[in-house]
Amino acid sequence: MVLTVGASWAGAWSMRSLPERSDAASLVPWMMAWAVAATLVGFRSPQRSLALIVLTALVARAPWVGTPPWLSDDLYRYLFEGRALALGYDVFRHAPASLPGVDDPLRALVNHPEVSSVYPPLALWWFRLLALGGSVPSTQLLTGLVDVVTVALCARHGSRAGALVLALHPLAIVESAGSAHIDVPAIALATAALAADRTGRPWLAVAAAAMGTWTKLFPVVLGPSLLRPRSWTERIAMVGGGALVGVALAAPHLSFGPHLLTGAKAYASSWAFSGFAFPWLEPWLGSATRPLLVGTAASVVLVAHRYSRDPATIWAVAGTTFCLTSPTVHPWYVGWALVPTLFLGRAEWALASVGALCSYRVLAGFDAATGAWTEVQGLWWLVWGSAALGGAAGFLLTRGSGHPARNVPNATAP
Repeated sequence: MVLTVGASWAGAWSMRSLPERSDAASLVPWMMAWAVAATLVGFRSPQRSLALIVLTALVARAPWVGTPPWLSDDLYRYLFEGRALALGYDVFRHAPASLPGVDDPLRALVNHPEVSSVYPPLALWWFRLLALGGSVPSTQLLTGLVDVVTVALCARHGSRAGALVLALHPLAIVESAGSAHIDVPAIALATAALAADRTGRPWLAVAAAAMGTWTKLFPVVLGPSLLRPRSWTERIAMVGGGALVGVALAAPHLSFGPHLLTGAKAYASSWAFSGFAFPWLEPWLGSATRPLLVGTAASVVLVAHRYSRDPATIWAVAGTTFCLTSPTVHPWYVGWALVPTLFLGRAEWALASVGALCSYRVLAGFDAATGAWTEVQGLWWLVWGSAALGGAAGFLLTRGSGHPARNVPNATAP
């Protein structure tokens, strides 16, 4: 375990010493080996205490605070939108490019500045909080601490082995304390919903899932399983309350109108990177590809709800389906499959995420002058070939780990 923590410190030191962003691609082999080591430590070592797992998570993330965010620069948009919101601008109506004079040095670092915000209302409040610190290190620190909360919830209410893997895994570390993605607090809220459900607090579980949904939308998949045991009166109250909270969160930040979906439409209709099925289907199906994949994903999730009553299992199925059907699969998107499977004590995505880390090879084609990058030839085969091998190895590791998946009362596997 000490050596795996050392791998995190060595990776952070290497990131600080790289002269250019394109050089970050050279860290991919290191992160792949680190991910394998973290998984083996978690599933092959003796059970660890909650305190030790949380301490390990803190120590492993600490060196990444203050590193250059070269693996992803999304945090600059978060900081800029938080700054614009604090000044009273509607970030759905005004894209960063249309706001000259608003922190121009920061605005120059925002990617796709012509696209307006795509984020739900609680995410906007998170951006305002980040903007109070106003720096890359403060953003990384706060996001890394939130990720440690996810580790603690997994250790307390899910699998100790899975929590230790999450504490040490490079994907979780670099996407929280390094790149500070908005997915991290959304995943923490979804994990809190699982924890509340396991401890018999249904109102808290639904509230956490609703807050997660208003942060990154994905936790909405937990809703039906959390609401199923409740009476119709409780369901209406919970859903209505969640909707009202969303409206209340959004009201101070924006004026309602068609411009709300401008950025979301641009993302949904044109973004594509490292998808599993999309690049093979799109040449044949054209514009019908995206709706078909969305329908397929929705159908799989509905089947999961039909055959399982465990929110963690449903989340794991939905996260896996999302990674296989989304036209865009950035490495941090894989967190939506990684966390619930580790919560359940399963190793498949802990090793399949090695493929997601391979996606960072695209930075080898990054052009600092234009801010653009070109996809490396053969990247799909590297990413998804590694993911397939890793998933198979993770399945075998789970079976022989000696740390069986967490027993879930009243749940059936899909």
